[in-house]
Amino acid sequence: MPELEPQLLHVIGDAPEGPWSVFSLPTGDHTAMVSVIIPRSLWLEISRRDPFSSDLSLIERIGRMAILHRLQQTGELETIVVDTDDIQELWKKPDEPWYMTLRRCGQCHEMVPHGEVLEALANALPPNSRGQITVEVLCPSCMVQTSHVLNPWGVVER
Repeated sequence: MPELEPQLLHVIGDAPEGPWSVFSLPTGDHTAMVSVIIPRSLWLEISRRDPFSSDLSLIERIGRMAILHRLQQTGELETIVVDTDDIQELWKKPDEPWYMTLRRCGQCHEMVPHGEVLEALANALPPNSRGQITVEVLCPSCMVQTSHVLNPWGVVER
């Protein structure tokens, strides 16, 4: 099978879901067109992590990675809503799941009961314009409150 090289055809713009673009993908007999949408909260996090790349170059890199990953996984392409699994070269997986980070006290490093985390999530204000919430988890052992910033993709490193 020849090397597939998706090409960015057009950045349609900012859809309600996030940046939307169209790529072409030569498949041998014909050229397929693939619609790629990057969820807004994921886009904001990636652009924050890579502030020196232009939006266009980030959209192109993300789109190519997502297309090639999905093609390898499912073999089918039409519309892709990008997920962190699609962009593993850009997205470093955290050492522990986000919920375990919320359960670990920032002061004494003991595990906080699930109920404290649940209460902190219930008390968090709605997401801000970047799709992030601040979660204040109280540790009953040392009585210190640890602040975490959370988005749909996990705990935001500060």
